[in-house]
Amino acid sequence: MPVHPAPPADVTELVDAYRQTLSSFCDVADSLREQEWDLPTACPGWTARDHLAHVVHVEDYLSGSEHPGAGWSGADDEPVRVGEPEHVRHSLGVWIEEGVRARRGQDPRAMVAELRGLVEVRAAGMYDPDLELDTPVRSLRGRQATFEELTRRRIFDVWVHEQDLRDALDRPGSLDSPGASEVVSQVLDALPRIVLEKVRPEPGTVVILECTGPVTARGGVRIGTDADGDPVAHELFTGQTSDEDDVPSVDDESADRTTSIALSTHALGRRAAGRCPTDGTAYHVTGDEELARTVLDALSLTP
Repeated sequence: MPVHPAPPADVTELVDAYRQTLSSFCDVADSLREQEWDLPTACPGWTARDHLAHVVHVEDYLSGSEHPGAGWSGADDEPVRVGEPEHVRHSLGVWIEEGVRARRGQDPRAMVAELRGLVEVRAAGMYDPDLELDTPVRSLRGRQATFEELTRRRIFDVWVHEQDLRDALDRPGSLDSPGASEVVSQVLDALPRIVLEKVRPEPGTVVILECTGPVTARGGVRIGTDADGDPVAHELFTGQTSDEDDVPSVDDESADRTTSIALSTHALGRRAAGRCPTDGTAYHVTGDEELARTVLDALSLTP
């Protein structure tokens, strides 16, 4: 079945999805009361305030500002020091944490206002008539990416952080949004690689992952072997086909080796972001329950 609602497909749709996702994040942030900014979240080591600081930092950097690295001094002339907190596990984590800590003392209302302005600045550049999906643009840590790669990553990241805020506040929402559709689509796209490289089941194994809603979609992979006997992944469902008749079915020979996993958009998004362990995720399995747990354990897409 197709992903419904469909994820953004071209430059215009990506720009619209980007603006909607950032605006929705801002709206949730605007709803927090003063005492709620220090609430812990499912993102290790971060409060609600830290999520806002992170999103503002990245959008500010992508707009052309300098990164507040180790030698940077902020308004209080204090250098940013990360140290070695448990939740910072790699160089990207250090870069992200530097951005968060540089803004940790700022007023949240001012940061929300700044973020709304940054969205307008960034979106204005995206309306360049010469912009194409493969146009090189500034990415994190001084690197480049294509417009499509970067924008899809930003939509994924910001939607996840909105869900972090919503979960901390117990205010569910944005589960049928363009951001939700993009996250589901990216999970389905990654499923064959995850099963082949991380799960490594026996050839002949079939895994089907179904998102039951509000975004609905299905992806599947059959593990086979190539001419040299090495395992390969055969995608069964793209998750984005527009014609149900083009979706191949699992043959009878593989039926008894098929494991189907069904879970909601919220549960899938939390697991894909690594925010909720498999044991704390609500899902339904038909087939091999141990294999299903292993697949869900490996499903996290965040670094």
